[in-house]
Order: sequence, then structure tokens, then C-alpha cells
Amino acid sequence: PTKVIYSRTKLTITTMKRVFRFSTIASVALVLFLGLSELKAQDGLYFGGSIGPSFINKKILDIDMDDIKINGNEMSYKVYAGYKLPAFLALEAGYRNLGKISNDLSELNSAGWDLNAKANLSLGPLQLFGKAGAFFNNVKVTFQDPIHPDINENNTKFMFGFGAGLNIQRLGIRAEWESLEISKDSNVSMLTAGITYRLAGGN
Repeated sequence: PTKVIYSRTKLTITTMKRVFRFSTIASVALVLFLGLSELKAQDGLYFGGSIGPSFINKKILDIDMDDIKINGNEMSYKVYAGYKLPAFLALEAGYRNLGKISNDLSELNSAGWDLNAKANLSLGPLQLFGKAGAFFNNVKVTFQDPIHPDINENNTKFMFGFGAGLNIQRLGIRAEWESLEISKDSNVSMLTAGITYRLAGGN
């Protein structure tokens, strides 16, 4: 009788160890699966568009080498596409039009493409971000006076920005401020709000 009790006890302990080992492995596998699924859900391709005012302050020289200042604000827009990488980084590229600014002597129009690296800080559905990159722009200045030749130049300039967004499933809303250079002796910024749409496995 004593040997039977010992054998049953040993069998029970062995079974419990196997169940515990299997449960541990299954739990770890489940956690890893959920973690990878969540990471996959946060990575991927997204698209967006935003509108808002641009603030342009540019100084140019007229034919007499005198300063002419063109400044003001105008409605601007941009469209973009991005890809969110694992962890907190994303790459983003887009096209923007800064609108037309004019005075009694001239009119300025600037638009172009941009490419940025974007760093994200996710706080649940809320996302804070900063970005920096290059703005490949075209600047056109048309003078009312036919004596002054028009200006048409292409530039590659530094840009950066900060913003915040709120993600609801695949849709998101986003607001941001960006500082851009369009040429020498210029000070340009944009304050925009818009929406994003994430594909399966989106941003």
C-alpha cells in the first residue's frame, strides 16, 4: 500500500509539472504573438492631407538693389504619404503649396516636395511627433513693373516641425506647425490640421 501511494503521488507531481511547463510555454507564446500583432498593427503605410495658413516673410532685391519685403499669410495645403517603421520612427514624403503672397509691387508663389524623418511618441491613441528633413521648392516672384525681371528659382532647404495626432482605428486627425526655408532671406511657417488614413497594418 505504501508503494502505491508513493507511485500515485509521484505521478501526480509529474503531471502537474508537465501542465505547468505547457502553460508557461503557451503563455509566453501568446504574449509574443499579441506583442508582434500589436507591433504589426502599428507599422505600415499611411496617407494624409492638411490645410491651414502659411506665414511668409521674404526679402528680395529690386533692380536698383533696394530691399523689397513680401510678407503675409495665405491659405496653404499639403498631401503626403508615410511609412511607419518598427519602434518610433517613420519616413514621410509629400507635396505642398504655400499659396500666393502679394503687395503693390510683386507677387510670390511657392510650392514643392518634401522628405522627412519623423519620430513618434505614442500615448495610447494620442501621438506626439517631431520631424526634420528637406524641402525641394520652387519660388516664383512676379513684378508688376515690367522693368524688373521675374524670379524663378529652385532650392533645396532644411525644414522641421512638431505636432500631435489622435488615431481612431485606421483614421486619424493631426495638427502641426512647420518651419521651412524657401530661399535666402526668407522666413516661412505653416500651421495646419488634417486627416490621415492608415492601410491594413497602418501607422
